[in-house]
Amino acid sequence: MGVYNFIGCSILLGFILFSCSCLVYSAGVGLAAVELLSSRFFIFDSLSFYMVLLVTLLGAFSVISVGYSLSVNTKVYLALSLVFSGVCFCTNHAILFWCFYELSMLPLLFLIFKDSPYSERFLAGWYFAVYLLVTSLPLILILLYLSSVGNSFTLSEWGNNGSLGVYTILSLVFFTKVPLSPFHTWLPIVHAEATSIVSIYLSGYIMKLGLLGVYRCTPFLFSGDFYFYLFFCCVLSVFFIITASTELDGKRWLAFLSLSHIVVSFLAFYVCSWETISLSFVFCLGHGLSAGLVFGMLWMLYDTAGSRNWLLLKGALGGSSSTVLMVLSLLSLCSFPPTLQFFCEVKLLSESTFSYLFILFWGVYLFFGGLVPLVLCGHTLIRIETVESGCYNSFNFYFFFMCLVMWCYFGVALI
Repeated sequence: MGVYNFIGCSILLGFILFSCSCLVYSAGVGLAAVELLSSRFFIFDSLSFYMVLLVTLLGAFSVISVGYSLSVNTKVYLALSLVFSGVCFCTNHAILFWCFYELSMLPLLFLIFKDSPYSERFLAGWYFAVYLLVTSLPLILILLYLSSVGNSFTLSEWGNNGSLGVYTILSLVFFTKVPLSPFHTWLPIVHAEATSIVSIYLSGYIMKLGLLGVYRCTPFLFSGDFYFYLFFCCVLSVFFIITASTELDGKRWLAFLSLSHIVVSFLAFYVCSWETISLSFVFCLGHGLSAGLVFGMLWMLYDTAGSRNWLLLKGALGGSSSTVLMVLSLLSLCSFPPTLQFFCEVKLLSESTFSYLFILFWGVYLFFGGLVPLVLCGHTLIRIETVESGCYNSFNFYFFFMCLVMWCYFGVALI
Protein backbone atom coordinates (compact mmCIF):
# COMPACT_ATOMS: atom_id res chain seq x y z
CA MET A 1 0.00 0.00 0.00
CA GLY A 2 2.91 2.32 0.63
CA VAL A 3 3.94 2.27 -3.02
CA TYR A 4 0.41 2.90 -4.22
CA ASN A 5 -0.04 5.74 -1.74
CA PHE A 6 3.20 7.29 -2.97
CA ILE A 7 2.11 7.01 -6.60
CA GLY A 8 -1.26 8.54 -5.81
CA CYS A 9 0.23 11.43 -3.85
CA SER A 10 2.78 12.09 -6.59
CA ILE A 11 0.15 12.17 -9.31
CA LEU A 12 -2.03 14.43 -7.17
CA LEU A 13 0.88 16.79 -6.53
CA GLY A 14 1.72 16.95 -10.22
CA PHE A 15 -1.91 17.67 -11.10
CA ILE A 16 -2.12 20.44 -8.48
CA LEU A 17 1.07 22.09 -9.76
CA PHE A 18 -0.13 21.83 -13.35
CA SER A 19 -3.55 23.27 -12.52
CA CYS A 20 -2.10 26.13 -10.48
CA SER A 21 0.33 27.02 -13.25
CA CYS A 22 -2.40 27.14 -15.86
CA LEU A 23 -4.65 29.08 -13.50
CA VAL A 24 -2.04 31.70 -12.71
CA TYR A 25 -1.05 31.99 -16.35
CA SER A 26 -4.65 32.48 -17.44
CA ALA A 27 -4.87 35.32 -14.91
CA GLY A 28 -2.17 37.20 -16.77
CA VAL A 29 1.12 36.50 -15.05
CA GLY A 30 2.67 35.55 -18.37
CA LEU A 31 2.74 39.23 -19.33
CA ALA A 32 5.88 40.95 -18.08
CA ALA A 33 4.12 44.20 -17.18
CA VAL A 34 1.33 42.57 -15.18
CA GLU A 35 1.50 42.55 -11.39
CA LEU A 36 -1.28 40.48 -9.87
CA LEU A 37 -0.35 41.48 -6.33
CA SER A 38 1.69 44.45 -5.22
CA SER A 39 2.01 46.01 -1.79
CA ARG A 40 4.61 47.62 0.44
CA PHE A 41 5.86 44.21 1.52
CA PHE A 42 5.20 41.73 -1.28
CA ILE A 43 4.84 41.69 -5.04
CA PHE A 44 3.76 38.92 -7.40
CA ASP A 45 4.70 39.46 -11.04
CA SER A 46 6.06 37.37 -13.90
CA LEU A 47 9.48 37.09 -12.23
CA SER A 48 7.89 35.78 -9.04
CA PHE A 49 5.78 33.33 -10.99
CA TYR A 50 8.66 31.74 -12.90
CA MET A 51 11.02 31.58 -9.94
CA VAL A 52 8.45 30.30 -7.43
CA LEU A 53 7.48 27.68 -9.99
CA LEU A 54 11.15 26.66 -10.25
CA VAL A 55 11.53 26.46 -6.46
CA THR A 56 8.31 24.44 -6.17
CA LEU A 57 9.25 21.96 -8.87
CA LEU A 58 12.79 21.36 -7.64
CA GLY A 59 11.75 21.24 -4.00
CA ALA A 60 8.65 19.10 -4.26
CA PHE A 61 9.90 16.58 -6.78
CA SER A 62 13.41 16.21 -5.35
CA VAL A 63 12.35 15.86 -1.72
CA ILE A 64 9.47 13.51 -2.51
CA SER A 65 11.41 11.40 -5.01
CA VAL A 66 14.76 11.10 -3.23
CA GLY A 67 13.62 11.97 0.26
CA TYR A 68 13.95 8.38 1.42
CA SER A 69 17.75 8.76 1.29
CA LEU A 70 17.77 12.01 3.31
CA SER A 71 17.68 12.39 7.07
CA VAL A 72 14.90 14.32 8.80
CA ASN A 73 17.27 17.14 9.77
CA THR A 74 18.47 17.47 6.19
CA LYS A 75 14.89 17.69 4.94
CA VAL A 76 14.16 20.44 7.45
CA TYR A 77 17.13 22.55 6.31
CA LEU A 78 16.27 22.00 2.66
CA ALA A 79 12.67 23.00 3.31
CA LEU A 80 13.81 26.18 5.08
CA SER A 81 15.96 27.14 2.11
CA LEU A 82 13.06 26.51 -0.28
CA VAL A 83 10.59 28.55 1.77
CA PHE A 84 12.92 31.51 2.29
CA SER A 85 13.85 31.56 -1.40
CA GLY A 86 10.24 31.39 -2.52
CA VAL A 87 9.29 34.28 -0.23
CA CYS A 88 12.37 36.26 -1.32
CA PHE A 89 11.27 36.10 -4.95
CA CYS A 90 8.00 37.76 -3.92
CA THR A 91 9.38 40.34 -1.46
CA ASN A 92 9.06 44.06 -2.16
CA HIS A 93 10.43 45.42 1.15
CA ALA A 94 14.17 46.17 1.28
CA ILE A 95 14.83 44.86 4.81
CA LEU A 96 12.67 41.76 4.41
CA PHE A 97 14.32 41.15 1.07
CA TRP A 98 17.75 41.14 2.70
CA CYS A 99 16.58 38.80 5.48
CA PHE A 100 15.05 36.21 3.17
CA TYR A 101 17.93 36.62 0.69
CA GLU A 102 20.52 35.63 3.30
CA LEU A 103 18.39 33.03 5.05
CA SER A 104 17.80 31.12 1.81
CA MET A 105 21.54 30.36 1.55
CA LEU A 106 22.44 29.71 5.19
CA PRO A 107 20.75 26.25 5.43
CA LEU A 108 22.66 25.04 2.35
CA LEU A 109 25.91 26.38 3.80
CA PHE A 110 25.25 24.41 6.97
CA LEU A 111 24.51 21.23 4.97
CA ILE A 112 27.87 21.51 3.24
CA PHE A 113 29.55 21.19 6.64
CA LYS A 114 27.07 18.64 8.02
CA ASP A 115 26.31 16.18 5.22
CA SER A 116 29.12 16.35 2.69
CA PRO A 117 31.24 13.14 2.61
CA TYR A 118 34.17 14.81 0.86
CA SER A 119 37.45 15.64 2.57
CA GLU A 120 37.63 19.25 1.35
CA ARG A 121 34.14 20.20 2.49
CA PHE A 122 35.42 22.54 5.20
CA LEU A 123 37.54 24.47 2.71
CA ALA A 124 34.60 24.76 0.31
CA GLY A 125 32.22 25.66 3.14
CA TRP A 126 34.44 28.44 4.45
CA TYR A 127 34.99 29.66 0.91
CA PHE A 128 31.24 29.93 0.42
CA ALA A 129 30.80 31.49 3.87
CA VAL A 130 33.34 34.22 3.13
CA TYR A 131 31.50 35.27 -0.03
CA LEU A 132 28.19 35.11 1.82
CA LEU A 133 29.16 36.96 5.00
CA VAL A 134 31.56 39.54 3.54
CA THR A 135 28.89 40.82 1.13
CA SER A 136 26.05 40.60 3.65
CA LEU A 137 26.91 43.72 5.65
CA PRO A 138 27.57 45.98 2.62
CA LEU A 139 24.30 44.79 1.11
CA ILE A 140 22.15 45.78 4.09
CA LEU A 141 23.99 49.10 4.50
CA ILE A 142 23.43 50.02 0.84
CA LEU A 143 19.76 49.01 1.02
CA LEU A 144 19.29 51.17 4.13
CA TYR A 145 21.03 54.11 2.44
CA LEU A 146 18.93 53.87 -0.72
CA SER A 147 15.78 53.50 1.37
CA SER A 148 16.58 56.72 3.22
CA VAL A 149 17.40 58.55 -0.02
CA GLY A 150 14.22 57.35 -1.68
CA ASN A 151 12.11 57.86 1.50
CA SER A 152 10.71 54.37 1.11
CA PHE A 153 11.61 50.78 1.94
CA THR A 154 9.50 49.55 -1.00
CA LEU A 155 11.76 48.40 -3.83
CA SER A 156 9.21 49.05 -6.58
CA GLU A 157 9.03 52.73 -5.55
CA TRP A 158 12.74 53.34 -5.94
CA GLY A 159 13.84 55.44 -8.84
CA ASN A 160 17.30 56.44 -9.95
CA ASN A 161 17.97 58.14 -6.61
CA GLY A 162 21.37 58.37 -5.02
CA SER A 163 24.82 58.03 -6.46
CA LEU A 164 25.39 55.94 -9.56
CA GLY A 165 28.47 54.50 -7.84
CA VAL A 166 26.31 53.17 -5.00
CA TYR A 167 24.03 51.38 -7.44
CA THR A 168 27.06 49.96 -9.23
CA ILE A 169 28.46 48.58 -5.97
CA LEU A 170 25.03 47.14 -5.15
CA SER A 171 24.86 45.35 -8.50
CA LEU A 172 28.37 43.93 -7.96
CA VAL A 173 27.27 42.58 -4.57
CA PHE A 174 24.43 40.76 -6.29
CA PHE A 175 26.78 39.47 -8.99
CA THR A 176 28.75 37.56 -6.33
CA LYS A 177 25.67 35.40 -5.77
CA VAL A 178 24.94 34.65 -9.44
CA PRO A 179 27.98 34.38 -9.72
CA LEU A 180 29.30 36.46 -12.59
CA SER A 181 32.97 37.05 -13.25
CA PRO A 182 35.25 37.80 -11.46
CA PHE A 183 33.30 36.49 -8.44
CA HIS A 184 32.78 33.03 -9.88
CA THR A 185 35.51 31.07 -8.11
CA TRP A 186 33.36 29.80 -5.24
CA LEU A 187 30.86 27.91 -7.40
CA PRO A 188 33.04 25.08 -8.86
CA ILE A 189 34.73 24.58 -5.47
CA VAL A 190 31.45 24.38 -3.57
CA HIS A 191 29.82 22.10 -6.16
CA ALA A 192 32.76 19.73 -6.01
CA GLU A 193 32.41 19.28 -2.23
CA ALA A 194 28.65 19.60 -1.68
CA THR A 195 26.16 16.74 -1.67
CA SER A 196 24.13 16.24 -4.85
CA ILE A 197 20.90 17.62 -3.40
CA VAL A 198 22.69 20.81 -2.33
CA SER A 199 24.21 21.11 -5.80
CA ILE A 200 20.73 20.80 -7.32
CA TYR A 201 19.51 23.71 -5.21
CA LEU A 202 22.62 25.84 -5.73
CA SER A 203 22.45 25.68 -9.52
CA GLY A 204 18.67 25.46 -9.52
CA TYR A 205 17.56 28.64 -7.75
CA ILE A 206 20.35 30.09 -5.56
CA MET A 207 22.19 31.35 -8.66
CA LYS A 208 19.01 33.21 -9.66
CA LEU A 209 18.80 35.21 -6.43
CA GLY A 210 21.54 37.54 -7.66
CA LEU A 211 19.64 38.24 -10.89
CA LEU A 212 16.55 38.85 -8.77
CA GLY A 213 18.38 41.54 -6.78
CA VAL A 214 19.63 43.23 -9.95
CA TYR A 215 16.15 43.21 -11.45
CA ARG A 216 14.51 44.61 -8.33
CA CYS A 217 17.09 47.26 -7.43
CA THR A 218 19.30 48.32 -10.36
CA PRO A 219 17.67 47.50 -13.72
CA PHE A 220 18.39 50.95 -15.20
CA LEU A 221 22.16 50.36 -15.10
CA PHE A 222 22.01 48.01 -18.07
CA SER A 223 20.61 50.44 -20.60
CA GLY A 224 23.66 52.70 -20.66
CA ASP A 225 27.42 52.50 -20.37
CA PHE A 226 27.68 49.18 -18.56
CA TYR A 227 28.49 47.19 -21.70
CA PHE A 228 32.13 46.82 -20.75
CA TYR A 229 31.15 44.50 -17.90
CA LEU A 230 29.04 42.36 -20.24
CA PHE A 231 32.01 42.11 -22.60
CA PHE A 232 34.23 41.06 -19.69
CA CYS A 233 31.75 38.35 -18.64
CA CYS A 234 31.43 37.08 -22.20
CA VAL A 235 35.19 36.74 -22.66
CA LEU A 236 35.59 34.76 -19.44
CA SER A 237 32.55 32.65 -20.31
CA VAL A 238 34.38 31.45 -23.41
CA PHE A 239 37.14 30.20 -21.13
CA PHE A 240 34.53 28.51 -18.92
CA ILE A 241 33.31 26.55 -21.96
CA ILE A 242 36.89 25.54 -22.79
CA THR A 243 37.50 24.51 -19.16
CA ALA A 244 34.29 22.47 -19.09
CA SER A 245 35.35 20.62 -22.24
CA THR A 246 38.49 19.38 -20.46
CA GLU A 247 36.91 18.63 -17.06
CA LEU A 248 36.47 14.98 -16.05
CA ASP A 249 34.77 15.59 -12.70
CA GLY A 250 31.02 15.57 -13.38
CA LYS A 251 30.11 18.19 -10.79
CA ARG A 252 32.85 20.63 -11.74
CA TRP A 253 31.99 20.08 -15.41
CA LEU A 254 28.39 21.13 -14.82
CA ALA A 255 29.45 24.02 -12.56
CA PHE A 256 31.59 25.55 -15.32
CA LEU A 257 28.80 25.06 -17.87
CA SER A 258 26.38 26.81 -15.50
CA LEU A 259 28.80 29.73 -15.22
CA SER A 260 28.85 30.09 -19.00
CA HIS A 261 25.10 29.62 -19.53
CA ILE A 262 23.94 32.05 -16.82
CA VAL A 263 25.49 34.90 -18.84
CA VAL A 264 22.63 34.44 -21.31
CA SER A 265 20.17 35.65 -18.66
CA PHE A 266 22.43 38.60 -17.93
CA LEU A 267 22.52 39.45 -21.64
CA ALA A 268 18.73 39.73 -21.69
CA PHE A 269 18.97 42.77 -19.41
CA TYR A 270 20.80 44.60 -22.22
CA VAL A 271 18.96 43.60 -25.38
CA CYS A 272 15.37 43.06 -24.20
CA SER A 273 12.82 45.80 -23.89
CA TRP A 274 11.03 46.32 -20.60
CA GLU A 275 8.00 44.43 -21.91
CA THR A 276 10.06 41.30 -22.70
CA ILE A 277 12.51 41.35 -19.77
CA SER A 278 10.76 38.29 -18.32
CA LEU A 279 12.58 36.36 -21.07
CA SER A 280 15.60 36.36 -18.77
CA PHE A 281 13.69 34.56 -16.03
CA VAL A 282 12.05 32.09 -18.39
CA PHE A 283 15.60 31.12 -19.33
CA CYS A 284 16.41 30.88 -15.61
CA LEU A 285 13.48 28.51 -15.18
CA GLY A 286 14.73 26.28 -18.00
CA HIS A 287 18.32 26.45 -16.78
CA GLY A 288 17.33 25.53 -13.22
CA LEU A 289 15.30 22.54 -14.40
CA SER A 290 18.04 21.22 -16.68
CA ALA A 291 20.71 21.69 -13.99
CA GLY A 292 18.57 19.81 -11.48
CA LEU A 293 17.94 17.10 -14.06
CA VAL A 294 21.64 16.54 -14.82
CA PHE A 295 22.74 16.73 -11.18
CA GLY A 296 20.08 14.17 -10.30
CA MET A 297 21.25 11.83 -13.04
CA LEU A 298 24.87 12.25 -11.92
CA TRP A 299 23.74 11.42 -8.38
CA MET A 300 22.41 8.07 -9.60
CA LEU A 301 25.58 7.32 -11.55
CA TYR A 302 27.82 8.21 -8.59
CA ASP A 303 26.01 5.68 -6.40
CA THR A 304 26.53 3.00 -9.03
CA ALA A 305 30.04 3.69 -10.31
CA GLY A 306 31.54 4.98 -7.06
CA SER A 307 33.34 7.67 -9.03
CA ARG A 308 32.72 11.13 -10.49
CA ASN A 309 34.97 10.60 -13.50
CA TRP A 310 33.09 10.81 -16.80
CA LEU A 311 35.20 8.01 -18.28
CA LEU A 312 33.86 5.66 -15.60
CA LEU A 313 30.33 7.04 -15.31
CA LYS A 314 29.28 5.99 -18.79
CA GLY A 315 29.79 2.37 -17.78
CA ALA A 316 27.29 2.80 -14.95
CA LEU A 317 24.30 3.15 -17.28
CA GLY A 318 22.26 0.10 -16.47
CA GLY A 319 19.91 -0.20 -19.43
CA SER A 320 17.98 1.49 -22.20
CA SER A 321 15.71 3.48 -19.87
CA SER A 322 18.58 5.03 -17.91
CA THR A 323 20.43 5.73 -21.16
CA VAL A 324 17.41 7.58 -22.57
CA LEU A 325 17.16 9.67 -19.41
CA MET A 326 20.86 10.46 -19.58
CA VAL A 327 20.53 11.59 -23.20
CA LEU A 328 17.50 13.75 -22.41
CA SER A 329 19.34 15.29 -19.47
CA LEU A 330 22.40 16.23 -21.51
CA LEU A 331 20.32 17.49 -24.43
CA SER A 332 18.49 19.84 -22.07
CA LEU A 333 21.85 21.54 -21.42
CA CYS A 334 22.32 21.97 -25.17
CA SER A 335 19.13 24.07 -25.43
CA PHE A 336 17.79 21.32 -27.66
CA PRO A 337 14.28 22.04 -28.99
CA PRO A 338 11.68 22.19 -27.59
CA THR A 339 13.32 23.12 -24.26
CA LEU A 340 12.61 26.46 -22.62
CA GLN A 341 16.19 27.63 -23.20
CA PHE A 342 15.88 27.05 -26.96
CA PHE A 343 12.92 29.38 -27.39
CA CYS A 344 14.50 31.97 -25.09
CA GLU A 345 17.75 31.99 -27.06
CA VAL A 346 15.90 32.28 -30.38
CA LYS A 347 13.90 35.20 -29.01
CA LEU A 348 17.09 36.72 -27.61
CA LEU A 349 18.73 36.63 -31.04
CA SER A 350 15.67 38.22 -32.63
CA GLU A 351 15.85 41.04 -30.06
CA SER A 352 19.50 41.68 -31.02
CA THR A 353 18.80 43.07 -34.49
CA PHE A 354 20.56 46.34 -33.64
CA SER A 355 23.91 44.77 -34.57
CA TYR A 356 24.66 41.93 -36.99
CA LEU A 357 28.11 41.54 -35.42
CA PHE A 358 26.43 41.05 -32.06
CA ILE A 359 24.09 38.42 -33.53
CA LEU A 360 27.02 36.60 -35.10
CA PHE A 361 28.99 36.54 -31.86
CA TRP A 362 26.09 35.28 -29.76
CA GLY A 363 25.09 32.73 -32.35
CA VAL A 364 28.60 31.26 -32.30
CA TYR A 365 28.76 31.48 -28.50
CA LEU A 366 25.46 29.65 -27.99
CA PHE A 367 26.44 27.03 -30.54
CA PHE A 368 29.71 26.13 -28.83
CA GLY A 369 28.09 26.39 -25.39
CA GLY A 370 25.68 23.63 -26.43
CA LEU A 371 28.33 21.65 -28.28
CA VAL A 372 30.16 20.62 -25.08
CA PRO A 373 27.26 18.61 -23.55
CA LEU A 374 26.31 17.35 -27.02
CA VAL A 375 29.77 15.81 -27.54
CA LEU A 376 29.60 14.26 -24.08
CA CYS A 377 26.17 12.87 -24.93
CA GLY A 378 27.67 11.12 -27.95
CA HIS A 379 30.55 9.85 -25.84
CA THR A 380 28.06 8.43 -23.33
CA LEU A 381 26.22 6.47 -26.01
CA ILE A 382 29.40 4.90 -27.38
CA ARG A 383 30.24 2.47 -24.58
CA ILE A 384 31.59 -1.06 -24.45
CA GLU A 385 30.11 -2.47 -21.26
CA THR A 386 27.45 -1.61 -18.76
CA VAL A 387 26.86 -2.42 -15.14
CA GLU A 388 23.38 -3.39 -14.05
CA SER A 389 22.33 -1.84 -10.77
CA GLY A 390 19.26 -1.97 -8.59
CA CYS A 391 19.53 1.80 -8.21
CA TYR A 392 17.70 2.26 -11.50
CA ASN A 393 14.80 0.12 -10.40
CA SER A 394 13.78 2.82 -7.96
CA PHE A 395 10.45 4.32 -8.93
CA ASN A 396 11.29 7.45 -6.93
CA PHE A 397 14.27 8.34 -9.09
CA TYR A 398 12.43 7.66 -12.33
CA PHE A 399 9.48 9.76 -11.24
CA PHE A 400 11.79 12.64 -10.30
CA PHE A 401 13.50 12.60 -13.66
CA MET A 402 10.38 12.19 -15.77
CA CYS A 403 8.69 15.14 -14.06
CA LEU A 404 11.67 17.42 -14.65
CA VAL A 405 12.04 16.18 -18.23
CA MET A 406 8.39 16.97 -18.96
CA TRP A 407 8.68 20.47 -17.54
CA CYS A 408 12.03 21.13 -19.18
CA TYR A 409 10.92 20.08 -22.68
CA PHE A 410 7.21 20.94 -22.66
CA GLY A 411 6.96 23.69 -20.06
CA VAL A 412 6.88 26.26 -22.84
CA ALA A 413 3.31 25.17 -23.53
CA LEU A 414 2.33 26.60 -20.13
CA ILE A 415 4.29 29.85 -20.10
